Amino acid sequence: MKAFTRLTSLSRSQPILQPLYHHRPASIPTTQTRTFFGLFRRKHLEDSKGVPLSVAELLQKQPELPTSTTQAAKLKRGDLSSSSIFEQQDDASASISRQGDLEDAPADRITSPILLKTGQNRISILREGGLYPTDPGFMAKYRIRQIKRRGRLTPTLKKMQTEKEHICHSHKFKTSLKKLGPLARQIAGKPLEHALVQMRYSPKKAAKEVLKHLVQAKNEAILTKNFDPEQTYISQAWVGRGTPDKAPLTRARGRIHIIEKPYTSISVILKENKTLERLAKEKEDKRLRQKVWVPLANRPIYGQHQYYQW
Repeated sequence: MKAFTRLTSLSRSQPILQPLYHHRPASIPTTQTRTFFGLFRRKHLEDSKGVPLSVAELLQKQPELPTSTTQAAKLKRGDLSSSSIFEQQDDASASISRQGDLEDAPADRITSPILLKTGQNRISILREGGLYPTDPGFMAKYRIRQIKRRGRLTPTLKKMQTEKEHICHSHKFKTSLKKLGPLARQIAGKPLEHALVQMRYSPKKAAKEVLKHLVQAKNEAILTKNFDPEQTYISQAWVGRGTPDKAPLTRARGRIHIIEKPYTSISVILKENKTLERLAKEKEDKRLRQKVWVPLANRPIYGQHQYYQW
């Protein structure tokens, strides 16, 4: 019976030529040869007898520690120079307290000069790096990022600095655009208190939901941006289509129709009355800048004759 040899055994220190029979003469010596695969065999994958290790044995095998002192030496991170612009000097007491907190910490865990000064405190790390929101350095960088056009503000930005605006989006109402659109056009451009009265006494079913949304927008504007309800009006109001709800409808002869139940939302923009006054003043100034219309242009007439020329 022949004995088959695995390919992985060709790279081992076992004899390549296996005996063809179990009973062979003892006078025939066993020759060990090495093939081309032996040049590229992997190390540390055999035991002391040259038998390949299994996957489980390799997983249980412990890694070898470095023997030389150069391999065992640990890397040390450098520090900033004394003339670096990123080096910030803290108070002597603060630095002493931070160093006292880090005396017990292991040396291999401290890898940054910022951690050496601040420790593990998150707020101290943000202050040291100039990333804390209330830090003057952070605010200066934030202002620099906001400057555009060499510091010159556009007319729109100037208006936004002096006039307040609040946008409020509602949830989805179980109604259609055809029914909610007229209500949005009814309250657009009206004072906020007037719009609340209109929606309170409106016979429309969706007016109740619009009234709740206007009350919510009013409360948000007062709480977040300190609006005056008596001096607030609705600048814009529009509706948006939502995801419809679908339901089956059983019909004759085993047919099923799909019914789509629409959902719609409404959004409003609240502004102050001084914005309305500014728009009225700009409109009046534009009208005054226009030239007076005349039926005949003021220019000389040429080619006049005593009689008709046709």
